[in-house]
Amino acid sequence: MLWLFRKNRKSLLQNQDQGFTLIEVLVVMIIVGILSAIAAPGWLGFVNNNRLSASQSRVFSTLKEAQSTAKRSGTSTVFTIGNDPNNGAYVQTNRSQLQYLEQGVQVLSVTPATILPIPTSPITSQITITFDSQGLPVSVNSNSFTDFPLRITLNSRDTPNRKRCTSITTILGAMRSGSDTDCP
Repeated sequence: MLWLFRKNRKSLLQNQDQGFTLIEVLVVMIIVGILSAIAAPGWLGFVNNNRLSASQSRVFSTLKEAQSTAKRSGTSTVFTIGNDPNNGAYVQTNRSQLQYLEQGVQVLSVTPATILPIPTSPITSQITITFDSQGLPVSVNSNSFTDFPLRITLNSRDTPNRKRCTSITTILGAMRSGSDTDCP
C-alpha cells in the first residue's frame, strides 16, 4: 500500500511541473506587445508603399495600352482615370474594362508638371486623356493639350505625403514613372 501511495504522489508531483505560471505568461505577452508596437508602423509603411507601387504600375500599363491600341487600330483611344467615392480610384480605356486601383490609393491630380504645388485633395471628377490614331496624346477632357509633361499623381489616404506619379513627358507620348521626390 505504501508503494501505491508513493507512486501516486510521484505522478502528482510530475503533473504539477507541467505548464506555465501566470507571471511567465504575462511577461511573454508584454514582450510580444512591445515587439508588435515597434514593428507595426514599419509594416504599415511597407504595405502602403506596395499598394502605391502596384497602383502606379496599373496606371502606367493602362496608359501604354491606350497608346498602343490607338496605334494598332488606327483610331483614337480614350484613357480615363478618377476616384469613385464608394469603390476607390480606377482606370479604364474605351476598349477595356474598368480596373480599380489598390485599396486606399487615390488619384491626387492630373496636371501639367509645370503647375506647382500639386493639389492636396484628390480629384473629384474623372479625367480623360485622348490618344490619336498615331498614339500621340492630343487632349485632356476634350480640350487640346500641349503643355507637357502631363503628370498623374497618386497617394495613399493613410500616408498622404508618399506619392507615386506617371508622366507623359513629350508630345510623342513618351512615358515614365516616379516616386516621392519626382512627384513634388
